[in-house]
Amino acid sequence: MRIHFQSTSIPTRAADRLKYRLSLKESQARQVTSEVFGYKDWADLHSKLGTKAASALDEACDGATVTERRVYQASQLAASLVDLHGESADDFVRWWRPSAAHAQEECGDRPQTPFAGSKDDLNFQDALSTLAHAAHDPVGHFELALIAGIHGTKNESSLRFVESLADELLSGNRTREPEVARHLLEALAARGLPRSILNLATSLTLGDGGPKDENRAADLLKQLAESASTPDELKRIAESRLAGR
Repeated sequence: MRIHFQSTSIPTRAADRLKYRLSLKESQARQVTSEVFGYKDWADLHSKLGTKAASALDEACDGATVTERRVYQASQLAASLVDLHGESADDFVRWWRPSAAHAQEECGDRPQTPFAGSKDDLNFQDALSTLAHAAHDPVGHFELALIAGIHGTKNESSLRFVESLADELLSGNRTREPEVARHLLEALAARGLPRSILNLATSLTLGDGGPKDENRAADLLKQLAESASTPDELKRIAESRLAGR
């Protein structure tokens, strides 16, 4: 089931929402979005723009058509094997609504945005939204808002997105900002996120983004190795690094 477009505005919005919600790389989000719309990949979708009349968006379709679309979209999403963090593909598509003109939430118990409306929350929201759409913007410009948001948010997907930002700042997928990454990792580790604790230990060992502190790095690795909440893969990495000291 292919949905036709005149421009990339709807597909780009859908890909950005997917990227933000699941902390995906932009290329992966665009690939999954393309498949959900019935295309081989983003290049295929782009090449077909304007070649046929644009398909009606969900709001202009009857209930049977919308249901048919969502069944197809959920099947494509499931086939992509992207990690939905425990949510079913059907439920995720009902939230995502990739082929709708307006991507508002449909479920009263799942608000569209995880932010409560305080000044810090709104600044955090603005920072995440801007950085999700602008991969070349310096993350350091938003550091204070991000750190305040990390400490205050209860939304796990927001924390995962900031984790992915820190990864990109260290790896070079964005312009490297190791000092900013270190500060974000400190805040994320304080929230108890295992992956961030491991990455912080690595930064402390290497002196990436700040002074070396091998003793504190070892303490963090022990914390991961001994915690029942640490995923098995991360626990094995922590144990291996401790054994190699």
